[in-house]
Amino acid sequence: MKSQYRELLISYAPDTAEIDEFVGIPEQHRSKYAKLLVTDGAGDGFVVCRSLRINEG
Repeated sequence: MKSQYRELLISYAPDTAEIDEFVGIPEQHRSKYAKLLVTDGAGDGFVVCRSLRINEG
C-alpha cells in the first residue's frame, strides 16, 4: 500500500460485479457505496467507500 502518489487518477467503476463479490457488501446496501477505480499510472486498483471528499491542490 502506498502512502503518497505523484498523480492519482480516480473514476467510477463501470462494472461493479467483481468488486461487489470481492468485498462482500450485502445487496441491500450496495447502492450506498461508491466503487471507484484508481491508478497512479504504474498500478491499478479499486476503492469502496461510503463517504468521499476530494481536495484538489
